Amino acid sequence: MTEPAPAGAALGEPAAGDRAGFSPLAWRAVLGCIIAAAMTVLDLAMTSTVLGSIQETMGEPLAKGALVISAYATAELITLSLSAFLTRVFPARTYLVLLVCLFVAGALLSACAWSFESLLVARVVQGAASGAIMPFAYYAIVVLLPGDKHPKAISTFSILVTGSYVLAPVLCITLGEWISWRALYCVAAPVGALGLWLALPGLRHMRTDAAPLGRKVNVVGAGAAVAGLGCTQYALDTGQERGWFSSAVVTLAVGAAIVAAVLFVVTELRSRHPLVDLRLLRLRPFLAGCVFNVVGGVAVYSSYVLIPVYLTTLGFSAADIATVSLYGGTVQLAIALGLPLLLRRIDTYLVSCTGALMFATAALLPFLAGSSPPYVVIVIALMCRSVGSGLLLAALGLMATRALSAHQAASGSLLFNMARSLGGSVGAAGCAAFLTIREAYHAAATGSDRADDAGRSLALHDVFAVAFAILLLLALSLAAGYALRRIQARRASLTTDG
Repeated sequence: MTEPAPAGAALGEPAAGDRAGFSPLAWRAVLGCIIAAAMTVLDLAMTSTVLGSIQETMGEPLAKGALVISAYATAELITLSLSAFLTRVFPARTYLVLLVCLFVAGALLSACAWSFESLLVARVVQGAASGAIMPFAYYAIVVLLPGDKHPKAISTFSILVTGSYVLAPVLCITLGEWISWRALYCVAAPVGALGLWLALPGLRHMRTDAAPLGRKVNVVGAGAAVAGLGCTQYALDTGQERGWFSSAVVTLAVGAAIVAAVLFVVTELRSRHPLVDLRLLRLRPFLAGCVFNVVGGVAVYSSYVLIPVYLTTLGFSAADIATVSLYGGTVQLAIALGLPLLLRRIDTYLVSCTGALMFATAALLPFLAGSSPPYVVIVIALMCRSVGSGLLLAALGLMATRALSAHQAASGSLLFNMARSLGGSVGAAGCAAFLTIREAYHAAATGSDRADDAGRSLALHDVFAVAFAILLLLALSLAAGYALRRIQARRASLTTDG
């Protein structure tokens, strides 16, 4: 997961009195919450780097290995949709302790996983906790700090989260190589403990919405969301091995997902206590931002699956993958330091378009390089991917924030982050499914019973081509949005002058 959109009020509007007791403990609490959020990013980045080693140890094919990422993303999306309700039910200290302990427990279970199925259960537990930790960290910033401190806190958040992409490959090179990929999951325990030690004293007086109406939730909508996402995930994960729509089970899962989606939309629009305010999608700029964010989520989470598989096919070890990832993470951290100034001076559509083009370049370079790309091409591609994703998601977050008024920020921020997580869930599973389909196609074309390295290389070639096309289309759409804004601004200027 890359840095989420800067939407501090994602979990609800803080009471006026919540900021009245601002003290040094508030900064300490915010820092602890940010560290807890960075813990989840670090875990996902490490998992992506050693995904090939996990598959090899567990003896599972690509389609199954991608479940480690996609199952996490789906669980994250489900709890993200429920996070606004959960923060009104639990006191802040209890809520954070439960989430961090749940995430650490899932991490330790991942480290001790005795089978692939047990690893998936552990990843679902981690994803469920992660989906609530990230928005809670933003919520703590809004509630505990006065408004003039928010930019500094958001910048700290950005630096620590981006720094996780630098620390992840370092830990993979050291712990992952010296001990095992299992040791990487143990890192969550000390990081989580540090986050709680910093946060708990300052969260003691942090109030949540105790109003009876605030504790109500659209149960039917919540159930429809869980069922729909679960059926979608199941169809994507098992479709290839079951023959897609030739299987009655997969067809039923897809049908159930569609019914659940319709039910979710209908009940959310009619409910007095919706999980998210879908009416905000009537705002065209916000709707465009959410659609772009879904595509961004698809691209980012697909890369979590695609990059380890691609580099493993080229003969890279986990340490080699971590080394080239370190280059990209370092460049991304450097860009993050200057990103606030960049977004203040350059139009968000232009920044996000540039990010999409760089991301597309990251897909184009391996496509053009063929089956034996030079090392420098791989490094440049990963750098383009890191910088492109950072620019794209940060600019889209600011774009969506500016499209909303103050009272719409809470629901809008939650809906925006759900859009990215939805894209990530579908993207990770869809990327693995498409790659498996193309492997089978190339194996059949050569008369082989199973895909070999040559068939996988050709399949990866196909996936990079599709990724480039999608990202190029996204960049062109953003460029069109920028041009449209300029035309509207010129018309408004001529009207005023007239």
